[in-house]
Amino acid sequence: MKLYLWLPSFLVMALAGALLFGCKVQKTGEGRNKKVDIETPVGSLHVNTQVDPKDTGLEVYPGAIRAEDEEKKHAANVTMDSSLFGMKVVAVKFHSDAPPAKLVDFYRNQLKAYGDVTECHGDAAIAHGKMSCLHTGPVEKTVLVAGTEERHHAISVKPDGKGSTFELVYIQTRGEKETQ
Repeated sequence: MKLYLWLPSFLVMALAGALLFGCKVQKTGEGRNKKVDIETPVGSLHVNTQVDPKDTGLEVYPGAIRAEDEEKKHAANVTMDSSLFGMKVVAVKFHSDAPPAKLVDFYRNQLKAYGDVTECHGDAAIAHGKMSCLHTGPVEKTVLVAGTEERHHAISVKPDGKGSTFELVYIQTRGEKETQ
């Protein structure tokens, strides 16, 4: 899913620079079971490819199967944390024999629990806590997003043969941590 997150560039550069100085890297697992933890004096980055779909806050469409292939990663749980900024993204990709319209209806109803649902045909972006449609990407792809300024639940659905491919995504962001 091309769901763009606009991050202040100085935050990204600061965390990337910190990775060069005083960092501790721990890798475990291979292939689909890979987990990487990076700790630095200014923040941390955690990546795990073992993802529980429940972490997206959305149910998996009945009968859908998880998309798996050795060359591409179809699931990730990524957490970046510092005193200036925090972000968590959980994403899992599935395939269903159901047509896209059925999936869109199913997830539109689920997303209503998180607030007003925004629907885009093509790609979408989240900037400053608000989602907007970019009108790029394939028009047959539908992106639904609902949530608050800091927590978004999203689904991307597109036709795939006689069925559909869809991605469940949860995005959580936060600004500067409060000092005590």
